[in-house]
Amino acid sequence: MTCFSNLVFTIAPTTAAALWVVCAAVLLWIVRNNRFPGKPAFVLTLAAMLWWLFTVTFDLASQGEACKVGWSLAAWPGITLLPMAWSFFIYDYTMNRSARARPKRRLLYIGVPLVVGLIVLTNRYTHLLYGTDTRLMSEAGYDYVYFDHGPLFYLVAAFLYIFVVGALGVLIYAYLKAKDIIRPFLSVLFIITIAPLTANLGYVVWGLTFYGFDPTPFMFAVALIALSWLLLNNTMMDTAAQGRTLLFYATQDPAIIVDTEGHVVGANASARTFFGKDKLRQGQSLTQLEQIGPILRDLIETGSFDHDEAISLRERFFKLRILPIESPIQNKNAHLGWTVSLVDITEIERSAEALREALAHAEAANQAKSQFLAMISHELRTPMTSVKGGLDLALHGPMGEISEPLRNLLTIAQRNSLRLLKLVDDVLDLQKLDLGTITLNLQDLDADEFLRNVIEEYEAFAAETDVRLVNQSKNVNQKLRVDPHRLKQVVGNVISNAVKFSPEGGEVVCATAMHGAHLRISIEDRGIGIPTGKEDQVFGRFNQVDFNASKVSGGSGLGMHIAKILIERMGGAISYESEVGKGTTFYIDVPLSAGEKD
Repeated sequence: MTCFSNLVFTIAPTTAAALWVVCAAVLLWIVRNNRFPGKPAFVLTLAAMLWWLFTVTFDLASQGEACKVGWSLAAWPGITLLPMAWSFFIYDYTMNRSARARPKRRLLYIGVPLVVGLIVLTNRYTHLLYGTDTRLMSEAGYDYVYFDHGPLFYLVAAFLYIFVVGALGVLIYAYLKAKDIIRPFLSVLFIITIAPLTANLGYVVWGLTFYGFDPTPFMFAVALIALSWLLLNNTMMDTAAQGRTLLFYATQDPAIIVDTEGHVVGANASARTFFGKDKLRQGQSLTQLEQIGPILRDLIETGSFDHDEAISLRERFFKLRILPIESPIQNKNAHLGWTVSLVDITEIERSAEALREALAHAEAANQAKSQFLAMISHELRTPMTSVKGGLDLALHGPMGEISEPLRNLLTIAQRNSLRLLKLVDDVLDLQKLDLGTITLNLQDLDADEFLRNVIEEYEAFAAETDVRLVNQSKNVNQKLRVDPHRLKQVVGNVISNAVKFSPEGGEVVCATAMHGAHLRISIEDRGIGIPTGKEDQVFGRFNQVDFNASKVSGGSGLGMHIAKILIERMGGAISYESEVGKGTTFYIDVPLSAGEKD
């Protein structure tokens, strides 16, 4: 315990203790914050340095030969571990290798200090590390130990020199292969590695000492502290920072860094190639640059950036991105500047323009098609009306009696003319809806009277197929706000479909009921029903559901599509419920007049 208590702290041990404190603080900071290749080996290097400095401090502060020699012997595990860990750090960092799961390296970390520790413990008997001529000496007012180096001292030193020389070789190789941007830092690593080696050679060969002590630990400690300072203030070994730097310089999109006044601070190779080196010299104002200048001037004045439109430069299109560089010091100037990047969206913009042109052509073609169909349908309607009128006169007019065979033929022609005229009317309505030329004449309409009139109008049609229309609606005493003609078209389409798909002798039930702010008209049949998931076909244009039944409608496939558009434009809706084999119920929700809603 005398070696722990009888201590005198002069300049030399105080200096060693101060270096230990600094190294300990650096070690804690590195462990908690930085990430870089070779970090585990670097941390182990600092730990070994701490142990070496710890023994050096007590060695210099101790009194008497036994304590000084004892502390010198205790330093050897750290002395052997430090150059090995440092060499592996240099290798991992320059070669970007991970030290995980390397049993041979762990064996060296543990085995070599353990073997040297055994040599230290047996030195008093073997004197292979420090010989019998080791003795305490005094010079210039301070005591120090003259060490008689034994054969194992030189053997261990030579073994450790192999690691250090290997680290220097790796650094030289890395320097030759590295980019210019990182060579200065590799030079610093080279100096940090060779300086302690030089100091140790001076001590071993020429007896160079620091207060009578080996200067190697002091030189290594100062070098490690200097390197750690670079780690804290430089990004050369920070993986994240290096990645960000690489993204900036390696990207193919032009990127420029400007200060708060718009002066160029840096630019990547793409920007210099695109704009020219003369326009992006350091310190030159970017506010004069084409297209970007006005945007940047506005940014400097207002402090905000809201330019979303693509800009055109030299027959290419770019999306401008400006991001603030925040100041690490919280003061009035919140930003150090901005990064200005131009993301090339030329191909995207050209594809979008091609799509816009194609869409415009398609819309024009569709408009022309709709106008053509409207014209043809209109032209067809006039002769079809004449044909129907002529057939009506022949069958029921003053043309005299006609034979039964001829009447049958005329009846078939009349029925087909009605179907054709209905098809023409549907096509005309569809084209008017597409062109937006259809006008709804909204007015108040008595709901009860309307439904009675529609049912009466379709009773004859239903009777032709032996189907009965039933009005189960009770008087609701409501006013509807609709176009009477178009609502009759909607309800008539649904009733005619229900009749067509009802069996002979069946019935179609019509009813009304309040449904929120609408009057719901329900039309129920006992027909074949509609399979699940056929809504798109029921309400699609030129679509009919394939029922695989003998009784099909033979219609145009437009009626329900037009009905859906019309009722929705009047503020209502249409839907249905169905079960195959049991029938279908359609619901038409019709808006009420303003007075009725209140």
